[in-house]
Amino acid sequence: MNKILSLKGIEKYFQAVHALKNIDLDVYEGETLALVGENGAGKSTLMKILTGAHKKDAGTVLLDGKETEIGSPLQAKRLGIYQAYQRAEYVPELTVAENIFLGEEGYTKGGFVPWKAIYAKAQQSMDEYGLAIRAKTKMKDLSVAQCQLVTIVKMLRQNPRIVIFDEPTAVLSDNEVDILFRMIEQIQKAGTTIIYISHRLEEIFKISHRVAVMRDGAMVTTLENKNLTNDMLVNHMLGRKLTAMFPEKRKGPFTEEAFRIEGLANENIHDISFRVGKGEILGIVGLVGSKRTELARAIYGIDRLESGSVYIEGKQVKIRSPYEAIKNGIFLAPEDRKGEGVVAERSIKENVTYSDIDRFFSFGMVKRRQETEYVNEIKEQIHIKAPSIETLCRQLSGGNQQKVVVAKALTAHPKVLIFDEPTQGIDVGAKAEIYTLIHQLAGQGTAVIVISSETEEAIGIADRLLVMREGKISGMLTEEQDMTSENIIALMYRSN
Repeated sequence: MNKILSLKGIEKYFQAVHALKNIDLDVYEGETLALVGENGAGKSTLMKILTGAHKKDAGTVLLDGKETEIGSPLQAKRLGIYQAYQRAEYVPELTVAENIFLGEEGYTKGGFVPWKAIYAKAQQSMDEYGLAIRAKTKMKDLSVAQCQLVTIVKMLRQNPRIVIFDEPTAVLSDNEVDILFRMIEQIQKAGTTIIYISHRLEEIFKISHRVAVMRDGAMVTTLENKNLTNDMLVNHMLGRKLTAMFPEKRKGPFTEEAFRIEGLANENIHDISFRVGKGEILGIVGLVGSKRTELARAIYGIDRLESGSVYIEGKQVKIRSPYEAIKNGIFLAPEDRKGEGVVAERSIKENVTYSDIDRFFSFGMVKRRQETEYVNEIKEQIHIKAPSIETLCRQLSGGNQQKVVVAKALTAHPKVLIFDEPTQGIDVGAKAEIYTLIHQLAGQGTAVIVISSETEEAIGIADRLLVMREGKISGMLTEEQDMTSENIIALMYRSN
């Protein structure tokens, strides 16, 4: 195969942080190259240099054997290099068709837009990739996962030479992952070169020809995807063996009640009732659209309830806002870390202590030394990779931003802790660390609710599993031997 792309001696600094260290990488025409590594390994930074979002400090980029300077994302696209990001970028108020053709040239005649042709071509693209989405639907009316797939279709319409997928399945259900993989298979057959970034190793084994491994800003090795095992790949990524992904479960019964809801309902959820004992971990699973996140938002006071009751340690409480939820001992670590989980323009220290700011105040003054010592300790505890606790959250990788969300949750010391997708976008080593932290919290008597789109994660972490479908409880799996993928899937698709 011919080399379509070569990176030689790539270096990148962010002030005192040496983000990329003498990176060499060859990519061959028509191959699917997986790029893996822990959060903060430098994967996204390297791709931002390739797409013109960052300027390299040293090194050479060769495209088709010719030295090339990529000064902007627009220039990268003109060279045929496109990227699909973990969080889709689109205009919510415009339709699917308008978003797909936004920025394309040649679709106006004398100042007029041929809407009929545009909607027909957009619908043809939806149908071609097997997406049950109407071209005239506004993006704001689609699910997050559907928006992601639409933006990928928009990108593929440009017939790119090199496509970079950066955690494309993070917001997709299993069914939607299958759709994406069918799309990828089509462009693989067409000879498109793919660079695929994912923390879901099963995806790496399924679609890649080779795997490039990064660690601490350096390229460790490049491996053929032949006889490659999960353990081998994890060892290269972490530089150490991962002894166990999930901690050993503690044995119940968890008879002392910490949290109970009865008959919760609003426009999204319908007659939801369950209890969680002190020290128990309850998993909540369901397909995209099952309203798992909406349930968490209702409990936390973000979305208004029409009926139902909430009890903390047997006492009924009124929760009409997140402030009242926190005051009553409930804390939510949200799914959308960038939009709701962290304040990007504030430091790690400020973000972590926001969740229990009173602890660090005395007579109107911030106890700076206590605050600094505490945040440094928790930064080390959950391995947030950053130069210091004064680093702004926007400067962190996505996975390290997620760790800041976890640190906020730990700082709050709640009676009930709700994790919505706690390990989304996090590498395997960090996942194991967070699972251990969740078990430690439960061991201290915290009632923990974990909402997850990964059935393996839910089975591995939870003491019981609640399955949702279309805003209702489809079933509850209470015995460990019953918590299987087959039983979960059956409940996901069961009519209520």
